[in-house]
Amino acid sequence: MPEHDDSLWNPQAAGDAELARIELQLRRYSAQARGLAEATPVRLPTRMRRRRWPLAVAAALLACAVLGPVLHAYRLHWQDGAAWSVRGADSVREALAPGGTLRTGAGQRLEVSIARIGALWLSPDSQLAMLRTAPGGHRVRLDHGHLRARVWAPPGYFGVNSGQAEVIDLGCDFDLWVEDDRSGRVAVRSGWIVMRLAGVEQTVPAGHVLHFDATRPGIPLRDEAPAPLGEVIGKLDAGLASGALTPAERGDLVAAILAGAEDADAFTLLSLLTRHPDLAAGPLYPRLAQALGGAQIEPAHRQRWVEGDAEAMHAWWRKLPVPPKQWWRYWRDGFDAWIGE
Repeated sequence: MPEHDDSLWNPQAAGDAELARIELQLRRYSAQARGLAEATPVRLPTRMRRRRWPLAVAAALLACAVLGPVLHAYRLHWQDGAAWSVRGADSVREALAPGGTLRTGAGQRLEVSIARIGALWLSPDSQLAMLRTAPGGHRVRLDHGHLRARVWAPPGYFGVNSGQAEVIDLGCDFDLWVEDDRSGRVAVRSGWIVMRLAGVEQTVPAGHVLHFDATRPGIPLRDEAPAPLGEVIGKLDAGLASGALTPAERGDLVAAILAGAEDADAFTLLSLLTRHPDLAAGPLYPRLAQALGGAQIEPAHRQRWVEGDAEAMHAWWRKLPVPPKQWWRYWRDGFDAWIGE
């Protein structure tokens, strides 16, 4: 109880004359004067209350339809040259702007926002440089070391350069390792990436890894593919590119691939025959048809493939279960990027 019994706090206490005059003037607006105190609460019939749930759901869906595009546009928009936030294990925050470089020592890791579309994690003993950041296009360079990037955005919004190589995100989650000699590998956890190097453009889906050197990318391999299969495919790819294989050596390598490939290696076989169309003249073509679920073998289609006809190849590429442009399927990557690794 206050020291002075104030009528503002205690309705039973007497107020001064001015306060009594104001209360008298306002009394007409009280609940009692308007008959509201005794009013019976209105209850909707059970049927009407049940009908309110669909209306509430419809209202929520409408709000999502209206606000969703606005929020998505906000995520994708970014001021040209605006710095990204950087956070270390010690919670010290930095910023990375175009022209800036991040270096990590032994045991040091950094988390870097990628505008509003995702995040990347820089591992120990790595060096990363910001090249540019702008609406619709963000590029960094990994000089050496390892990073993991998790992005949810339309194809091409984010990319990582290393020497002449460029890894373009198609809306996914991937790891990239780069050595001092510019060789390395990229492994895709979800979604797709495309690597561009020396005039060669190679897509890589989830569950596959792509090795590369300073001059050319290899053929994507399944994560679980046995090491001998990867070695044989690498030898055949490099030998055909250089023209150094004899017919006998080529035949032995093709036979080894046939012996080791499984149906799950369909993407690897498809990539190999796309890069080297003349292989379709041999036994790898029917093996690929089998791996794609029994694709129909037509002599005319096979001949067009051998001749390098792009449409003949695309006809079988379209048999893949998930095309690379459907980046929106991987919405979990965008959500996870916001809440951290």
